[in-house]
Amino acid sequence: MSAVDTHGARDQWMCVFVYDVDNFSEPANDRAPMTVTEIYLGHVTKDDFRKNQRGELGTRTATLHKSGIEKLRKSWVYKLKR
Repeated sequence: MSAVDTHGARDQWMCVFVYDVDNFSEPANDRAPMTVTEIYLGHVTKDDFRKNQRGELGTRTATLHKSGIEKLRKSWVYKLKR
């Protein structure tokens, strides 16, 4: 259940931070701090992406397809123990 959208499929080094944010506790002063849960740093290529259709007002984007996400996840730098 994740996606990484970019503005173009290209050979590149990609760094992704995954985090949890408390958007619900009230009052806002009681909210838990943002917590970084995962960090990934890996090399991806054009072949790791799928192109997304562009709507009338949208910009072109590309998203890692399933195997591209799996490839990036193998290059983890940090994972929060739960």
